[in-house]
Amino acid sequence: MDVRLRTVAECCNCFGAGYKGFQGSGAKHKFEEDTDIKRLKFYPNGEWDNRLTPDGNRFTEFHINSEENDKYAWSRLTELNQKIALFSHEKISSAKYEAIFKGLYCVNTEETLKSRKVTYDRISKIVPTYYPKTVLSPKVIAEAYDTKGYMVAHFYDVAMLDAFQQKYATDYIYRLK
Repeated sequence: MDVRLRTVAECCNCFGAGYKGFQGSGAKHKFEEDTDIKRLKFYPNGEWDNRLTPDGNRFTEFHINSEENDKYAWSRLTELNQKIALFSHEKISSAKYEAIFKGLYCVNTEETLKSRKVTYDRISKIVPTYYPKTVLSPKVIAEAYDTKGYMVAHFYDVAMLDAFQQKYATDYIYRLK
């Protein structure tokens, strides 16, 4: 699925944040406590030199000031969430940018320590979305999990579940609620 949004608030709202406006590059996930949501720039961007591989399977965050970089890397490894729902801020026309969903990533500790750049590996191209906590959401009837046990989707109606199962018949494990 090709998800394209405009603002960080919209990115966070896919995951139930309910923001009307938001400043910054991301926020903590409102439902999955071990995950952050980020919209990052992968082009020249002041003091940050973030890189996304062409296949989208890995990205790095790197602050050009070595002291700031080391401080951020240490906090990401020891205090901050290890998983990131990533949106890439990309130019789509001469004056328009969009935040394009790339997937769910997890910090690669070994590579981060080796390269001194916070390095993430993609663990899923699919993640569940949520209604804000202030909204009465429909009952979840089923969930889909990848082979590592991570929930990649939840379903509110049979038609959506059937369509997903047809597209990803053998890729995921399905559990009815």
